[in-house]
Amino acid sequence: MRRWHSLLEIIQFPLKMLFIAIILTGVGTLIANQNLSVFWSVTDRNILLVAELMRRTGSFIIVQFPFFVMLKFLATRTNSSVPIMIGIAGYILVLLITMLFGQQGLTASAYSSIFGLSSSSSLFDTIRYPLQTGFFACAAVVLSTRIAYSRSRTKSLYGFFSFIDRDTWALILTLIFCVVTGFILVWIWPMVLRVLNIIFDFIATDITNPMNLFVYGITDRVLADLNLGALLRNVFWFGEAGGTWINNLGVNYSGDVGIWTAQISSLMTPSGVGRFITPYYVLNLFAVPGMIIGFYTIYTDRMEKRRIRFFFILAVLVSLLMGTLLPLELFLLVLTPLLYVFHLAVTGVLFGVFQAMGVALGYSYSGSAVTAMPGTLFDFLLYVRNPDMQHTIQMILLVGVMVFVLYLAFTRFYFRHLALDLFNTGASKRKVEGFILAVGGLENIKMMHASPMRLTIQVVDSTLINFPQIQRLGASRVVESRAGYSVNFGAGSTIIKNEISKRMKEMKRAA
Repeated sequence: MRRWHSLLEIIQFPLKMLFIAIILTGVGTLIANQNLSVFWSVTDRNILLVAELMRRTGSFIIVQFPFFVMLKFLATRTNSSVPIMIGIAGYILVLLITMLFGQQGLTASAYSSIFGLSSSSSLFDTIRYPLQTGFFACAAVVLSTRIAYSRSRTKSLYGFFSFIDRDTWALILTLIFCVVTGFILVWIWPMVLRVLNIIFDFIATDITNPMNLFVYGITDRVLADLNLGALLRNVFWFGEAGGTWINNLGVNYSGDVGIWTAQISSLMTPSGVGRFITPYYVLNLFAVPGMIIGFYTIYTDRMEKRRIRFFFILAVLVSLLMGTLLPLELFLLVLTPLLYVFHLAVTGVLFGVFQAMGVALGYSYSGSAVTAMPGTLFDFLLYVRNPDMQHTIQMILLVGVMVFVLYLAFTRFYFRHLALDLFNTGASKRKVEGFILAVGGLENIKMMHASPMRLTIQVVDSTLINFPQIQRLGASRVVESRAGYSVNFGAGSTIIKNEISKRMKEMKRAA
C-alpha cells in the first residue's frame, strides 16, 4: 500500500504539467475557434499566432505525456541524471525498432510520428513511423533502465571489462534490454490491436444499441488514459464505423464527428449523429465539477481550504470550458481506484442511457482526436438557442443535475466510509489502533486534520512519535511542517482521522 501511495507522489508534477497543458490547449483553441464566432471573432494576426503557440505547446505535452511521466519515474530514487539520460536513449531505441521492424498494414492510428521520427529509406515501399504504444513502451523502458542501473552499481572494478565505468555499463545494459523490449512490442502489439479490433467490431455491429454504446464509453476512457484514445476515436469519430452521410452535392462524409461537423457547416440541424459525444457534456459540465467539489469538502483544515480554494475554482472552470477528464482520471486511478471504477461505470451508463433516450448532441471538430476537447460549455451554449434541440438540451440538463449530485455524494461517501478496508476485514481498526500507539496515544494528540491524500497531526510531545511504525502502517511519507506532522496515508486518511476524533471524544466524555 505504501508503494501504491508513493506513485501519486511521483506523478503529481506530471499531472500538474498535464493540467497546464490542457489550459494552454483550451485557451489557444477558444481564441482561434471559428465555430465560436457567435461569441467573439479574433482577426489580429499576432493574437492568433500566440493562440497557435499555446495550442501547439499544450498539444505536445498532452501527446507526449507518457514520456514526461517516464522521466519523472527515472528521476526518483537516485540523485543522478544518468538514469534519465540512458532512459531517453533506450526509449528512442525502442521507437526506432518499432518503426523499422514493426508490422505494416495496421490501422493508421497504430502509428505515430513520435518526436518527428519517420523513415523513407529505399529499403521500404512506404514511409514508416513508430508504433503508438502509449504508456506501455515508457513503462517497459523505466523497468529496463532501473534494472540496468541497479545492476551496474554492483559491477566489479576488476575483470575483463574493468575499463568500462559503471555509468557506461548502465547505458550498455539499458540498450540491450531495450532492444529486447522493442522486439517484444513488435511481436505482441499486433495481437493487442487485434483484441481491440474485436471490441471495436462489436460496437460497430449496432451503434444504435445502448449496450454497444455502454462498451464504447468505457473503452474510450480506458484507452484515453493509456494515451491510446486515437485508436478508437478515429474509427468512430471519422471512420465509417461511426456512420456515413452524403450531402446534396454527392459528397460522402464518414464518422459521427465528421458528419456532425459537415451538417453544422451546411447550416443543418444534425440528425442521427452525436451519440459518441453527448455524455461528455454531462461529464465536463456536471460530473467532474461535482467530484471536484466533493474533494474540496473533504478538507477539514479551514486554513488549508482557504489556501487551495482558488485552485479548486480554477479546476471547475477548466472542466467547464476545456474539460479535465484525463488528469482527473489518472489521479483517481492512482489515489482512489474504486472511484475510478465508479467513474468508468457511470460514463458507460451515460452513453447507453442517452442512446436509449434518443438524445444526441455532437461536436464540430476536424483536428487530432488525441487533443480534442468535446463537451465544453461554449460548445453547449452554441446549441442552446437552436429550437430544434430544446428537448436534447433539457434532457442533458436534467441528467446532468442528477449526475452532479451523484458524483458529489459518492465522492464524500467514498472518503468517509469506503476508502479503507472496503470488505470490513478489520484492517481499518488495526491501522487506527496502530497509528494511535505510534503517535504516543490519544493523550498525546493535540489536533488532527484530514485531506483526500493525507492527515495532519499536532502532538504534545514529538519524542513519543514512532516514525518507522507509522511507515509500516502504510504511510508513504511523513513530513514536519508548521501545521504539524503531515502523514500521507492516501485516500484512507479521512477515515483514520474520523475514527481517532471519535475515540478522543469518547475519552473526554469518560473523563
